[in-house]
Amino acid sequence: MQLTDYPRLCIAAHGVLMDRDTTIIAGLAPLLEQMRDPPAQDQVLADYFRALHALTDADMNTVSAHCVVYCALAREWGLESDWQAGITFAGTVDAGTLYEDAPGAIHYLRKFYRLSVVSSLDEREFAALDARIGLATHERLATGSFVAARAAIHEIVKDPEVLLVSAGPAPTLRGAGYCRITRSRPGQAPFGAPTTWQFTSLGDFIGAHQLALRREII
Repeated sequence: MQLTDYPRLCIAAHGVLMDRDTTIIAGLAPLLEQMRDPPAQDQVLADYFRALHALTDADMNTVSAHCVVYCALAREWGLESDWQAGITFAGTVDAGTLYEDAPGAIHYLRKFYRLSVVSSLDEREFAALDARIGLATHERLATGSFVAARAAIHEIVKDPEVLLVSAGPAPTLRGAGYCRITRSRPGQAPFGAPTTWQFTSLGDFIGAHQLALRREII
């Protein structure tokens, strides 16, 4: 299938529309500064999101989840686990900032797809970002937890008419197509599934979509 063959687009907001990685790295700096040989930033983020997936549940809001993961990483890295420091860290990990191409990309993409934007932010947190994006009510799903966001995406991607756009790995069980946006990690190896695309930005994704459209016209 081609990018133009899917009538619906599901966007996992974190890492595609908004940058929260920067605040995660900044918030973990006090831990990393205690290490003689701290891991590279890509490894720090990989460790963080691995722990986030493994340790959080549907009853945790985003603050609780960040606290749990902070303490787990401290223990994993051989450092003192401090719940109060975890609370402080959670307070520094905000909703993130929009990538510059996000508002324009949404404006373009809704001309060709039915959009579903899924976020782990709650409605209040997401509203500040959405003020610049301008999503319709039926286009956004602010779940308020990481687990709920993952569950929503897993449910949506059962539909083979959906193209999932995400910064993370593809769900293991899916009927949908999959496109990965790597942003600051362009060297990451693509996944081997036949319905997989990989781009370094939404702008690159839109360029590929426009090329597919021109091929259809020709």
